Amino acid sequence: MKKKIMFFWGCFFILMGTSAVYANGTSEAATGKPKTLTVWMKKQFVDAQNAEFENRVKEFARARNIDVNVELIAYEDFFPKWTAGIQSKNVPDLCFFGYQEIGQFYQQNLLEDLTVKLNELQRKNGNMYKNSIDVVTFNGKSYGIPLWGEGSVLYYRKDMLKKAGYDHPPRTWNEFKEIARAVTDPGKGIYGAGIGYGEGNSDAEFLTRSIFFSFGGSIFDENNKVKMNTENNIAATAFILSLFNEGLTPPGAVGWNDGGNNAAYISGQAAMVVNTGSIANALNGKPDLKNNTGISVLPAGPAGRYTTGIANYMGIFKDARNKELARELIDYLYDPAWYGKWIEIGAPLDLPVYEKMAQNDIWKNEFYKPIIDSMQTFKYLGYKGDYTPYAGKIYNMRLINTMFESLIINKDPSAAAIKKALDYFEVSAENLSQ
Repeated sequence: MKKKIMFFWGCFFILMGTSAVYANGTSEAATGKPKTLTVWMKKQFVDAQNAEFENRVKEFARARNIDVNVELIAYEDFFPKWTAGIQSKNVPDLCFFGYQEIGQFYQQNLLEDLTVKLNELQRKNGNMYKNSIDVVTFNGKSYGIPLWGEGSVLYYRKDMLKKAGYDHPPRTWNEFKEIARAVTDPGKGIYGAGIGYGEGNSDAEFLTRSIFFSFGGSIFDENNKVKMNTENNIAATAFILSLFNEGLTPPGAVGWNDGGNNAAYISGQAAMVVNTGSIANALNGKPDLKNNTGISVLPAGPAGRYTTGIANYMGIFKDARNKELARELIDYLYDPAWYGKWIEIGAPLDLPVYEKMAQNDIWKNEFYKPIIDSMQTFKYLGYKGDYTPYAGKIYNMRLINTMFESLIINKDPSAAAIKKALDYFEVSAENLSQ
């Protein structure tokens, strides 16, 4: 309730402030003041990257004799700001989006077509990853410019695996379970599989999809219809449940938020976890743990190796006041000389969108290479069909987490229980489409 009240008042004051500007009847042209360019950017994990981005935008503004307002915003705080801005038509000129939001806002006819700008950037600076472009392309037009990707990889304790007789990370999900069983020692508080489910746990939503895909399953079929009760999905679900039912996951893993697997790995409670480059960043302050850590691409399933991709973009609202300046700023931000350095500050959490940058020396590092290699295995929300706003809605409602929490708590691994849960998922997803 407190969040709802704060959101209401935030929208109220933004709307009132906007009304006051229009009521005044004044404009930048009338007052002789320089234009003000407004940029909303997601706050990055590495502070130096935030400062570098802000400095770059201000440098652009000085060169054009304009004012600039750069807001660095935590992802969870974007939603009320987007809502209030759209309602009041007081939107930023250039804005960060996840691909989920681009799909949603495209469907609402709120975004500028950036196909021409995207093609210009690629002709000038080199190709971007096609799968990152495809996911924000609708009816042949692209509504976002990829800014960075995030890859999920397997982190594993080399010392724990070696003690159990393994000198390599798991190559398949079945081997993952085998190794997890070998290293689990409840008496010492060590568990092989650092996987958990809980409200708001986006890590689990992404990982579960990756496992489903690798078993040949998916949430959607090729026609963008939810199709869960399939033999491949049943096999993938049974595999995940077995990790919990056999005691290979830490106590309390049901209930984890996104920080659960990070904390379990860094504390030594979990021998293997799946996460983005954030753990690799955290290991820089823990040399002993870093020396005993290995990183690999995700294990393969019967259908191959898949990773649910995370992609981030810049876009322009149709109601933006300075759209041409925003396009010019895009050119400035995507200049390879600056952009490459900016990405490397945030590496390996942030991955470059230009394909040629994957060959830079920094990505040859043993801690970085598996993360950038994961981009080659990316599939996005909506696979086996296309990404759609509906796929983003199902993700945002955390239906996967809810389903697995229920199955794990009930401790019924039977095929009948799994089929019932998958059928219920379909009904819940269908309700969201109404």
